[in-house]
Amino acid sequence: MVGDLVIGRFRVLERVGSGGMGVVYRAFDERLQRQVAVKEIAGADARRILREAQAAARLNHPSIVTLYELGSEDGRALLVSEFVDGATLAELAESGDLSDREAAAFGADVCDALGHAHARGVIHRDVKPQNVVVQVDAGAGRRAKLMDFGIASLTGATALTATGEVVGTLAYMAPEQAEGEAADEAADVYSLALSLYECWAGANPVARQTPAETARQIGSVLPELREYRPDLPDRLASCIDACLDPEPTRRPPLSELRLELTRGLPALDHTAPVPTRGEDEPAARSAGALRAAQLLALCGWALAVTAISAIAGRPGLALVLGALSVPAILVASRLPWAAIPALAPALGALSAAPIYPAIAGARGTALERAVLGALGWCWLLVAAAALGAGSRLGLIDGAPHGWSRSTSAATSAVLAPLLDPQAMLGAAVFAAAAVLLGIVVRARHLAIALLGALLWAAGLEAGLRTVADGGLAGRPALVVAGALAAVIVEFRRRAPEPAGRRAPIPGVGVPIAGHAAGTDTAISGR
Repeated sequence: MVGDLVIGRFRVLERVGSGGMGVVYRAFDERLQRQVAVKEIAGADARRILREAQAAARLNHPSIVTLYELGSEDGRALLVSEFVDGATLAELAESGDLSDREAAAFGADVCDALGHAHARGVIHRDVKPQNVVVQVDAGAGRRAKLMDFGIASLTGATALTATGEVVGTLAYMAPEQAEGEAADEAADVYSLALSLYECWAGANPVARQTPAETARQIGSVLPELREYRPDLPDRLASCIDACLDPEPTRRPPLSELRLELTRGLPALDHTAPVPTRGEDEPAARSAGALRAAQLLALCGWALAVTAISAIAGRPGLALVLGALSVPAILVASRLPWAAIPALAPALGALSAAPIYPAIAGARGTALERAVLGALGWCWLLVAAAALGAGSRLGLIDGAPHGWSRSTSAATSAVLAPLLDPQAMLGAAVFAAAAVLLGIVVRARHLAIALLGALLWAAGLEAGLRTVADGGLAGRPALVVAGALAAVIVEFRRRAPEPAGRRAPIPGVGVPIAGHAAGTDTAISGR
C-alpha cells in the first residue's frame, strides 16, 4: 500500500505499525497539505469499523485523537485520522523517558479525555498504556491523547456484543467487563488506574504468563501500590488502589482520580524514570528492598547501642540514642536521611536552629518530613540537656552528672521532659513546618515557590513565638534564608524542561488509530 493514493487524496508514505485491529500507515493529505494516519482494516467486521467512526465523531477534545475520514477501497476499510508525533505511554515507560510526575500529568490528560467521552455516552472499554499516545507540542509541552475507540460502547446505539461476550484487552480489563457484563464509566476508571499502577510499579499486577492465568487473576485483591512504591504520595496511592476495587460501585469517580493525580503532581519526582519491566531487579520491588535495608540498619544500630551500653558502660546514652534514632530509620525513604535530625544540635550550637525545618522539609513524604522535623526538635533539646547546659528555652534542665550510665536517670532527666506540653508544641511546630515546606519546594514555578517560601518563613516565625516565650524566634532573616535556599537548591536540582519535559523517542511517530503497538491480548466471544 506504500506509495498508493487512497480515497483520492491521501498518499501513503510508510507503514508505522500493526496490531490486532489492522495496519497503520503514515500518509500525506494532498488536499490539505498535512500528515495523517491511515488505518487499514482488511476483512474486518464493518459494524465495528463504523462504530469506531461513530464514537470518534461524537468527540472533540485536545486529549482525544481526531478522526478525519472513513472510507474503503478494494474491500479494505480505511480510517484516516490525526497523525501524532510521539510515542505511547507503554513505549515511554519502557525506554526510560517517563517520570513519576509525567505519568500523573498524562493520567490527568486521559481523565479529561474520558470525562469528555463519558459525558457524550462513549465508554472506551480498552484503556491501556498502548492506547495512550504522548504528543510533543513545542508550545505546550507533552500531552497525552487517548486513541482507538474500536470497541467503544455508545449510548443509544445497538450493542455489538451479545450478553456474556467479552471484548477488550485482558490484562487491563475491569472484572465486570471480563464477566461479560455491560461496562460503564467505572470500567474505564479501573483500566486507567491499572495502567498508571503499571507505570509506577513497573509491572501489571494482573498480567501473567498465559491468558488463562491472567483471566484467573482478574477480580482478585491486588497488592497495594505503596507496597511497591512507598515514596508516592499517600492519597494518590490510596486513590489508585480504590479505583482497582473489584466492585465497580465502590470505585471513586473519574473526577476524584483526576483530582488526586493533579494534587499529587508537586510531590512526584520529575527526573528519575519510572521502573522498567525488563530490569532484573525492577524498582517495583523497591519497597521490599527498602524494608530489608531498614531491617539491616536497625540490626546494625542495635549492635552499636548494645556496644555503647555493655562495652562502654553507657546504658543511659544507648537508650536515648535508640529512642531518637529508630523512628527516623523506620520512616526514611532513603536511609541516609535518617541522620538528618542529628544536624539540629549542630545548628543550635551556631544559633541557627530555626533553619532545621527547611532541611527536614526538602525531601521525602509528608509523614517522613513530619517525623524528621519533630525528631530534630527532640535532638535539639536532648543535646542541650546532655551537655549539661540546659536549654535557653527553659524547656529542659541540664542532665545530672552520670546520667549516661543509668537508664532511669536518662529516662527521667532527658527523655521525660520531651513529653512536656511546651516541648511537644515545639516538636509540632518543627513537624508542621517541615511538611509545609515540602509542599512549597515542589511547586511547578520558581516564582510561586519563592513566594511560598516567604509565607512559610513568616508562619514558622509566628509558630516559634508560641513556644517557650519565643526563645527561638527573633531571627526572621535566618528563617527566610533557609527557606529560599531550600527552594533554590530544589529548582537547581531539577532537569530543565524547555518544551514540555523531555523529548520524544527519536524517530518514533505514533498514529492515533489502531493497535499500532502490536501488543494486544484482546479477546472476543470467549
